[in-house]
Amino acid sequence: MDHPKAAPFDGVLWFQWIMATAVGWLLGRFLLPNLSFWTIGLAIGILQGIVLQHRIRKSWQWILATAVGWMLGSFIILFVVPQGMDFLAGAVAGLAMGTAQWVILRREIQWSGWWIVMNVVAWTTGMAFLPGILLTGTMVGAITGIALALLLRFPKAIEVYPGD
Repeated sequence: MDHPKAAPFDGVLWFQWIMATAVGWLLGRFLLPNLSFWTIGLAIGILQGIVLQHRIRKSWQWILATAVGWMLGSFIILFVVPQGMDFLAGAVAGLAMGTAQWVILRREIQWSGWWIVMNVVAWTTGMAFLPGILLTGTMVGAITGIALALLLRFPKAIEVYPGD
Protein backbone atom coordinates (compact mmCIF):
# COMPACT_ATOMS: atom_id res chain seq x y z
CA MET A 1 0.00 0.00 0.00
CA ASP A 2 1.37 3.38 -0.97
CA HIS A 3 1.47 6.05 1.68
CA PRO A 4 1.24 9.67 0.62
CA LYS A 5 4.66 11.26 0.60
CA ALA A 6 5.00 14.03 3.16
CA ALA A 7 6.07 17.43 1.91
CA PRO A 8 9.68 18.35 2.63
CA PHE A 9 10.52 20.55 5.60
CA ASP A 10 9.57 24.15 4.78
CA GLY A 11 12.77 26.07 5.47
CA VAL A 12 11.30 29.32 4.15
CA LEU A 13 8.44 29.13 6.65
CA TRP A 14 10.93 28.36 9.42
CA PHE A 15 13.08 31.40 8.58
CA GLN A 16 10.06 33.69 8.29
CA TRP A 17 8.76 32.40 11.63
CA ILE A 18 12.07 33.04 13.38
CA MET A 19 12.17 36.58 11.98
CA ALA A 20 8.52 37.29 12.86
CA THR A 21 8.99 36.07 16.43
CA ALA A 22 12.37 37.75 17.02
CA VAL A 23 11.33 41.09 15.52
CA GLY A 24 7.96 40.94 17.30
CA TRP A 25 9.77 40.29 20.59
CA LEU A 26 12.06 43.28 20.00
CA LEU A 27 9.29 45.63 18.86
CA GLY A 28 7.06 44.63 21.73
CA ARG A 29 9.78 45.24 24.29
CA PHE A 30 10.87 48.62 22.93
CA LEU A 31 7.74 50.11 21.34
CA LEU A 32 5.96 50.89 24.60
CA PRO A 33 8.18 49.34 27.29
CA ASN A 34 5.78 50.14 30.14
CA LEU A 35 3.04 48.19 28.34
CA SER A 36 5.15 45.19 27.31
CA PHE A 37 2.61 42.87 28.97
CA TRP A 38 0.41 43.79 26.00
CA THR A 39 2.72 44.97 23.21
CA ILE A 40 4.93 41.88 23.03
CA GLY A 41 2.01 39.55 22.36
CA LEU A 42 0.44 41.98 19.92
CA ALA A 43 3.66 42.55 17.95
CA ILE A 44 4.50 38.84 17.81
CA GLY A 45 0.90 38.01 16.89
CA ILE A 46 0.77 40.52 14.03
CA LEU A 47 4.04 39.39 12.49
CA GLN A 48 3.31 35.68 12.94
CA GLY A 49 -0.20 36.25 11.58
CA ILE A 50 1.33 37.67 8.40
CA VAL A 51 3.45 34.52 8.03
CA LEU A 52 0.36 32.35 8.56
CA GLN A 53 -2.03 34.28 6.31
CA HIS A 54 -1.83 31.78 3.44
CA ARG A 55 -1.34 28.73 5.62
CA ILE A 56 -4.35 28.77 7.93
CA ARG A 57 -7.89 30.07 7.67
CA LYS A 58 -8.76 33.22 9.59
CA SER A 59 -5.16 34.05 10.45
CA TRP A 60 -6.37 37.30 12.03
CA GLN A 61 -7.57 35.19 14.96
CA TRP A 62 -3.95 34.21 15.56
CA ILE A 63 -3.15 37.85 16.36
CA LEU A 64 -5.87 38.05 18.99
CA ALA A 65 -5.01 34.65 20.49
CA THR A 66 -1.32 35.52 20.75
CA ALA A 67 -1.99 38.90 22.36
CA VAL A 68 -4.45 37.43 24.87
CA GLY A 69 -2.16 34.47 25.63
CA TRP A 70 0.83 36.73 26.24
CA MET A 71 -1.17 39.11 28.42
CA LEU A 72 -2.60 36.27 30.51
CA GLY A 73 0.85 34.71 30.91
CA SER A 74 2.36 38.09 31.83
CA PHE A 75 -0.19 38.69 34.56
CA ILE A 76 0.32 35.20 36.00
CA ILE A 77 4.09 35.76 35.98
CA LEU A 78 3.69 39.20 37.58
CA PHE A 79 1.40 38.09 40.40
CA VAL A 80 2.33 34.43 40.99
CA VAL A 81 5.88 33.65 39.85
CA PRO A 82 8.62 34.76 42.26
CA GLN A 83 11.18 37.21 40.89
CA GLY A 84 14.21 35.48 39.38
CA MET A 85 12.38 32.23 38.57
CA ASP A 86 13.00 32.53 34.83
CA PHE A 87 12.49 28.81 34.26
CA LEU A 88 9.00 28.97 35.75
CA ALA A 89 8.24 32.28 34.03
CA GLY A 90 9.16 30.76 30.67
CA ALA A 91 6.99 27.73 31.31
CA VAL A 92 4.03 29.93 32.26
CA ALA A 93 4.48 32.18 29.22
CA GLY A 94 4.76 29.16 26.93
CA LEU A 95 1.73 27.45 28.44
CA ALA A 96 -0.42 30.58 28.20
CA MET A 97 0.58 31.50 24.64
CA GLY A 98 0.68 27.93 23.41
CA THR A 99 -2.79 27.19 24.75
CA ALA A 100 -4.28 30.38 23.30
CA GLN A 101 -2.72 29.68 19.89
CA TRP A 102 -3.72 26.01 20.06
CA VAL A 103 -7.36 27.13 20.07
CA ILE A 104 -6.74 28.37 16.51
CA LEU A 105 -4.49 25.51 15.37
CA ARG A 106 -6.72 22.69 16.62
CA ARG A 107 -9.18 23.40 13.81
CA GLU A 108 -6.43 23.36 11.19
CA ILE A 109 -3.98 20.58 11.94
CA GLN A 110 -3.74 17.13 13.44
CA TRP A 111 -1.52 16.62 16.49
CA SER A 112 -2.07 20.27 17.45
CA GLY A 113 -1.63 19.51 21.16
CA TRP A 114 2.11 19.34 20.53
CA TRP A 115 1.99 23.07 19.87
CA ILE A 116 1.43 23.72 23.58
CA VAL A 117 4.31 21.43 24.60
CA MET A 118 6.70 23.05 22.12
CA ASN A 119 5.74 26.54 23.28
CA VAL A 120 6.55 25.60 26.87
CA VAL A 121 9.92 24.23 25.75
CA ALA A 122 10.61 27.26 23.53
CA TRP A 123 9.71 29.97 26.03
CA THR A 124 11.45 28.19 28.90
CA THR A 125 14.59 27.88 26.79
CA GLY A 126 14.36 31.47 25.58
CA MET A 127 13.70 33.03 28.95
CA ALA A 128 15.76 30.82 31.29
CA PHE A 129 18.64 29.32 29.34
CA LEU A 130 19.30 31.92 26.63
CA PRO A 131 17.85 35.15 27.97
CA GLY A 132 18.65 38.36 26.18
CA ILE A 133 17.14 41.03 24.05
CA LEU A 134 17.78 39.20 20.78
CA LEU A 135 18.28 35.59 21.85
CA THR A 136 14.93 35.06 23.56
CA GLY A 137 12.78 35.86 20.53
CA THR A 138 15.14 34.08 18.16
CA MET A 139 15.20 30.89 20.24
CA VAL A 140 11.43 30.87 20.68
CA GLY A 141 11.00 31.41 16.94
CA ALA A 142 13.47 28.66 16.05
CA ILE A 143 11.87 26.02 18.28
CA THR A 144 8.24 26.87 17.56
CA GLY A 145 9.07 27.34 13.87
CA ILE A 146 10.33 23.76 13.62
CA ALA A 147 7.19 22.56 15.38
CA LEU A 148 4.94 24.62 13.10
CA ALA A 149 6.66 23.49 9.91
CA LEU A 150 6.26 19.86 10.98
CA LEU A 151 2.68 20.21 12.23
CA LEU A 152 1.48 21.98 9.07
CA ARG A 153 2.44 18.83 7.15
CA PHE A 154 -0.62 17.15 8.74
CA PRO A 155 -3.66 19.30 7.98
CA LYS A 156 -7.11 18.26 9.07
CA ALA A 157 -9.78 17.65 6.51
CA ILE A 158 -11.68 20.84 5.84
CA GLU A 159 -14.68 21.02 8.12
CA VAL A 160 -17.42 23.58 8.21
CA TYR A 161 -17.79 25.21 11.60
CA PRO A 162 -20.77 27.25 12.69
CA GLY A 163 -19.99 30.89 12.02
CA ASP A 164 -17.32 30.18 9.39
